[in-house]
Amino acid sequence: MGCCQCQGIENVFDEKAAKRQLNRYLKKGPSRTTRILLDEIRKKGVQGLDFLDIGGGIGAIQYDLIKAGASKGTSIEASSAYLDLVRGEEFHNVIAKKVNFEIGDFTTMASEVKSFDIVTLDKVICCYDDMSELVGLSSKIARKIYAVIYPRSVWWTRLFLPMMNFYQIIKGNSFRVFIHPTEKVEGILFDNGFKRNYYTKTFFWQVAIFTR
Repeated sequence: MGCCQCQGIENVFDEKAAKRQLNRYLKKGPSRTTRILLDEIRKKGVQGLDFLDIGGGIGAIQYDLIKAGASKGTSIEASSAYLDLVRGEEFHNVIAKKVNFEIGDFTTMASEVKSFDIVTLDKVICCYDDMSELVGLSSKIARKIYAVIYPRSVWWTRLFLPMMNFYQIIKGNSFRVFIHPTEKVEGILFDNGFKRNYYTKTFFWQVAIFTR
């Protein structure tokens, strides 16, 4: 992820956006796709396992996995506003002693990140232009489960893409959204020893669980 994209993330995923997402989560729980992802991970069994949540946001995945019996976890988040907000929330007390929070771009930190039983990327792949680096590095440190949510690569999502990015351009923001071919994402995972264990899709998103 380039420095311009990092700054763009800080601008888009700011304190206002973080509060809006947190309020929605506290009222309604995880989004539909996140809920699907978590349900399928729990079916595999998380008791005693550790996890890495890349782009951890407000902590929905971390909170759920700790409640389900995961032993500990790490959240790496590129937005300082999200990280600051989740640290101050009451529900964070449940996970504070078991989750390590780090700020930064995972790809620049990967060489110092240990392996985890579970690695999750909820709507993170679409924030990276260099998908191969992100997926390659993050899947190498996943011992058992690799769980992702990312945009479908179909004509209507590709149609929306220029409009979404044009909106950022007129706002003067350097943040961009990327849609990567599913076969390329999965090819990296297959090469790293994973098989696809679960898959479903919505109009825009695809949810997939890979296991070794």
